[in-house]
Order: sequence, then structure tokens, then C-alpha cells
Amino acid sequence: MNYPPSLRIGHARRSFSAACVAAALLCTAVMGQDTGLSTPVRLESGVSGHIHPALCRSTKGTLVATFCKKEFMPHLITRSTDGGRTWSSPALFPPTDKIAIYPGSLTTLADGRLLHCWNVWFAPEEKLKSRYVAFSLSSDDGLTWSAPVNLAKNADPKIHSVIRHPIVELSPTAWLLPLADRTVVYDPQTGKETAFGDGTSHGLVPFVRTPAGTLISGKGQRSTDGGQTWQPIKPFPDVFTQGWRHEMMGLNNGWLLASQIVGPGVGGDVIHFIVSRDDGQTWDLAHPVEFYNLGRPIGGRACPRTVEIDAETLGTIYYDTDEKQAGGSGVFFRTMKTASLK
Repeated sequence: MNYPPSLRIGHARRSFSAACVAAALLCTAVMGQDTGLSTPVRLESGVSGHIHPALCRSTKGTLVATFCKKEFMPHLITRSTDGGRTWSSPALFPPTDKIAIYPGSLTTLADGRLLHCWNVWFAPEEKLKSRYVAFSLSSDDGLTWSAPVNLAKNADPKIHSVIRHPIVELSPTAWLLPLADRTVVYDPQTGKETAFGDGTSHGLVPFVRTPAGTLISGKGQRSTDGGQTWQPIKPFPDVFTQGWRHEMMGLNNGWLLASQIVGPGVGGDVIHFIVSRDDGQTWDLAHPVEFYNLGRPIGGRACPRTVEIDAETLGTIYYDTDEKQAGGSGVFFRTMKTASLK
């Protein structure tokens, strides 16, 4: 059909616009944005050693993260008040600014305080190093922190006491501590430890208590009676092997999420999330949700830690020590749409 010149120009513009939209959609799909993944935000550069970040979201919505920039120290803290789009400059975490540490975990307590646990290196004798757990509390969204409280060292200094996962707050006076050398209930008011449930030590794995009150252990077990008895979950994501590296967390809608890192070598190639939608009874290993895949080996062990920012968004901190990536090694944060887990 022969259009007048003015209509031909309009038609061409519309065709060009449509082509631009199609190209943008194609680019978005290629970049992985169709899965609801944001562009990673760099929190720090020049990292190495036991970086192992921790992350929590306060009841006011503030995101607080900690990690080590280098082996042992400095131990840094950073905060975001806009859902992870921007972060404060990483600063020394005051309670550990002069000691050698191995990174730990962050937990938001029911009363709104933040609990940060970490691991202190100490030398019980010449040529021997061990670790014990210490913690501090913040009542102002991570701006200031209380004096450290030390947990008991293992009687055998060759056995390290280590924490890497958020605690489970059973009550204000009963914290379930998933330590490497013991699984115990700790009373923060008295400082006393008691055996948890059936007394089994689960090792350095995460625990989750679901909205239904069910306890899920990263050892691949499930309890509906407060840990007195446990039933195996099969199949289950491999959270137990290198349990300090992986994560497991619960969403407010009752779903559970665990990390799975696929591939050989130190860091693997891809970070997947595996989801349970039935109170931890079964896990959808047949449909892993891809979180991180650059088509190359991941530098370091990534150690992802995820929180629920809101009903529609998850936020994850992780690290990658590949010096060939743009900007070099670093600690990163990115968001994912919860709908991607469906």
C-alpha cells in the first residue's frame, strides 16, 4: 500500500520502536533479567582468604552485612537502607578491630535486636591454632554494638568451635546454636548451655524453623517435636558437605530455600537455589533456580547468604575472587524476584 509521506514516516518510526523493544527484550533474556535477577552491586574489592559474608534484614528494613576483606582481618560491616541498591562504605566492626577472626553469622531477633556471632582465633599452645565463638548485639540496626560475650571453648583445643549460620531463636532465653562441635540451646541471660532435643550434634549446618514449627536440619533431617526425634529427608540438597559454605533459609510464605553449588574445583561453576514448598518434606531438585552463572569457574567458595527483603524480593550476598572479572575480586549483593522460585 502506498502511504502519504507523513504516514510512511510514522509507520517507520513505529516499526523502529517495535524493533527496539524486541531487541531490549532479547537483551534482557540473554542477561538473565527474565528470571528477576538484578545487576550485582559491588560492596568491596580486593578481597581474599576467609571472606565468608553474613547478612540480615532488621525489622525496620535495614540490611546489615559483615565479611572479612582479607584472611583473619579486617572484619568489616556495611549497611543499606534502600533494599540493597546502595551500601555504606565498609567499616571496621568495632568489637573485632584488633583480633584475628573467622567470619560468622547475623540474626535478627524477635525483639528487633541484631545478633552478630563470629569466631575468634586463639593459640592454646605453640604451633596450634583453634577457634571459639563470640557474639555482640545491636539495638540500633547495626550502628553500635555491645561488648563481646564469649561462648565456651571446646575442652579439646584441637576441636574448633565455629558458627557460620544464623541462630534459631526458640524463645528470648533459648537460642539454638548450630556450632561445628556441638548443637546446643544457649540462654543469653545466664550464659548456660543445655542439650538440644535428643542431644545429637548436627555439625556446622544451618537450621530453619518453619512457620508450622517444624525444624529442618542441614544434615537432611526433619523434626516436628522440637528435635526429640528426626526423620531423614531424601532426596535433600547437599548442604551437609562443606556445611559452612552453604545456606538454608525460610520464607514468610512457608517455602524453604537451600543453596547448591554445581561444578568441580574450589568454587564450582554455578550457584543454584533448591526450593521446598511443603514444609521441608520434599525438595525440588528437578527444577533448580539459577542464581549465579558467568560461564566460568567461581573464584573462591561464594558462601551465599540470603534474606527476604519483602514479599516479592530476595537479597543475596556472595563473593567471587576471580581477578579477571571487571573490577577484580569482590563482595557482591543482588536481588531476585521471589516469583522466580515458582
